[in-house]
Amino acid sequence: MSTGQGVASRCALGKESSFGTAVAVTDIVPFSSESINRAIQQLEKQYLDGTVGRKGLKNSVVSVLGGLECEFIWDEESGDPIGLENFLRGFFGASARDAGNGLNQYKTANAVDDFYTICFNKQVSNWEIVSAKINTLTIAGESAGKFTLAVEIIGYDLLRTGDGGITNAIAAVTGLSNTDDPAAMVYDDLVFRIGDQANSLAAGDQYKIDSFELVCNNNLTEPEFSTIDSGHTDSLLTLEPVRNGQREVDLKITLPRYDSDQIFTWLNNGTALQADLKVASGSYEFNMLLPNVKIVGDPTANIGGAELIKPEINIQAHRLAAKHAYMTYQDSDTIDDEIGIEAKSGRTTQA
Repeated sequence: MSTGQGVASRCALGKESSFGTAVAVTDIVPFSSESINRAIQQLEKQYLDGTVGRKGLKNSVVSVLGGLECEFIWDEESGDPIGLENFLRGFFGASARDAGNGLNQYKTANAVDDFYTICFNKQVSNWEIVSAKINTLTIAGESAGKFTLAVEIIGYDLLRTGDGGITNAIAAVTGLSNTDDPAAMVYDDLVFRIGDQANSLAAGDQYKIDSFELVCNNNLTEPEFSTIDSGHTDSLLTLEPVRNGQREVDLKITLPRYDSDQIFTWLNNGTALQADLKVASGSYEFNMLLPNVKIVGDPTANIGGAELIKPEINIQAHRLAAKHAYMTYQDSDTIDDEIGIEAKSGRTTQA
């Protein structure tokens, strides 16, 4: 009898073309943990008949929700591909290839139309999440450490080995392998800059930060259910999630020293700013570009005791009505909304 062990588990994904239909997985996902579950709503019989015992349950609608956290490993294509950039494409909704600079650009779209089959091998059985849409995407890092990438998904269904209807292609999750020794994205390769929108960011706009968390939220519909029609054939499973509110992009940073009041001045004046976080490691690059941001809330520089004061800053990204030319992709293409990402890795085509 097999025993499930995290150390022996694998994950891979494949991009689907038809919502509700799983496909063969193609890209390895170097994950650290996951929390994706299939929750069945159970309806309790509560009628009165002169007896006092519980009268039983009936299974009803199914919700597939949860998260996946990964070490942020650079994408590679030797052997079977390592494919974390799929999550960028899945969240943002659009991508392009800057062939001249060898970069993949991940761009925002109004609709979230990409969805994926995600498979886990848990030794006892394989688990297949059908039509997972990316609701939230979080990229984070802290000094002397590695980057992490985490997503929260909303899925159509979750099947296990032996369930009727599971695709035979799930067997591929145990067959994929990569011939590279993939490298992790690390904090000491990061540069953070922030400044006003009077000109392009430069070396003088660099700030020391000892942690950051970039949180992006698509605000998709939670699982919702209806009667069937020609496009929705199972009333127990969710309708396809769609955007149900404004996209949100927020950045939280901590500073290792309290040595300037500039952040507080920008907040008090309501200054429109621009910011970027750029990672460079050998020939690889990963750039998070925020052309229009403001300091929000209540930046803290509290005295917690005898130790150093470390400010915590919350930054909110906003869409620009009129794009400025001071922050663009490397091919000079403008950033249409509140965020753009470009990546140069072992992936030679955009996800």
